[in-house]
Amino acid sequence: MSPRSLWAIILKIFGIYLVIQIYYPLTQLISFIFMAFNRQLGENWQTISFLFFAISIYLFMIIAFLFRTDWLIRILKLDNSIKEEKLEINLHRSTVLKIVIMLAGITMFADSLPLFLKELYSYYQQINDTVHFKNYPRASVIITELMKVLISYFMMTSSRLIVNFIERKRKETNKVANPSLPDK
Repeated sequence: MSPRSLWAIILKIFGIYLVIQIYYPLTQLISFIFMAFNRQLGENWQTISFLFFAISIYLFMIIAFLFRTDWLIRILKLDNSIKEEKLEINLHRSTVLKIVIMLAGITMFADSLPLFLKELYSYYQQINDTVHFKNYPRASVIITELMKVLISYFMMTSSRLIVNFIERKRKETNKVANPSLPDK
């Protein structure tokens, strides 16, 4: 494994971590948008614009870390600091990415499942003929935690699909940048 490949793996791992972390500001943005439609936009426009800004920064970083890693390595000059020509690590890049995606999914699942079950239990304790799910004040939390459970389950079970998507984008980017290079 070359130093460039090692840095590419490290940057892609960080990019996958950012994909998980973008979930929180995204849910806050959706919540604020729904609140803004129910009330006057008033002072919520500042919060909504800040959340849009934060999400755009996250998206830029995710694209850079996952799909433009060679550009990022070249800009940050990361491979210049390692003098070794070849590092002896016998794991393929896609294997490492698959392991990282599975671990991220497991972590997210372990974080969200208890919260989902707790909120669902709380809802069923308070349910009666007058409280419907759409009127329940914590319904958005239940839906958010359910989405986190489903996304984490997808990450655990379909990690190969996610890795193939990331690798395909990397190969397309490399082919456009250097058409004479063969596919790796």
